Amino acid sequence: MLYSFIELLINTIGIFEVETHFTKLIQRVQDGEEFLITKRGTPVAKIISLEKDIDQISINNAINRIKKLSKEMCLGEFNWQEWKLYKDEGRR
Repeated sequence: MLYSFIELLINTIGIFEVETHFTKLIQRVQDGEEFLITKRGTPVAKIISLEKDIDQISINNAINRIKKLSKEMCLGEFNWQEWKLYKDEGRR
């Protein structure tokens, strides 16, 4: 499902939570986060900062999500030497 992929990259929050914690949510947006707002589980809106470059926000959020997923999946530390071996092996 497309929305599941989007939810990996963007924080999701329900409308009720937005109404309840609006001030905190806006502060987090000013700090660079972005949120996908859902109504009964269906995405209906997106909140992003107007002060920053949207591409940079998306990049930072993607990096943070990848780091979080890496920890959850117990992948360990990234090893450049190992990566280079895989890269070179794929070119043979």
